[in-house]
Amino acid sequence: MKIRLALAATACLLAAACSTTTPPPPPPAATNITRQMSTWDMSTEYTVEYVADGFMLTMNYRYPDFVLRRSTAETRCRSVATSIADSLAERRQRPIAVPAAQQIQTVTQRKWTGAMATCAAVAHVTWRQ
Repeated sequence: MKIRLALAATACLLAAACSTTTPPPPPPAATNITRQMSTWDMSTEYTVEYVADGFMLTMNYRYPDFVLRRSTAETRCRSVATSIADSLAERRQRPIAVPAAQQIQTVTQRKWTGAMATCAAVAHVTWRQ
């Protein structure tokens, strides 16, 4: 009887662990201002704050597939941030200086399975002169 109870408790805990979602990590350079995030696609949300020389892009990205290596996850996160920046510049009809990989600050978070779950990125994108 004790074994069945232990198995039932373990199954319940595993079901609860699988059903809970991991909240996205805070952006690396979080400000005190909370902004409404816009949806880019099913996995990406972003906010934009326009400044004199360009804009600050803050992005949260959820990995839709199984990514294990941190370098692969950060590369994908940076490429999504760059594509959002390109799209925003195209809407404004102004060219941007493409931010280098070192200029995009990223924070990744893992799931309990070891795969990457989310990435938060902050980039200062400047207009090209």
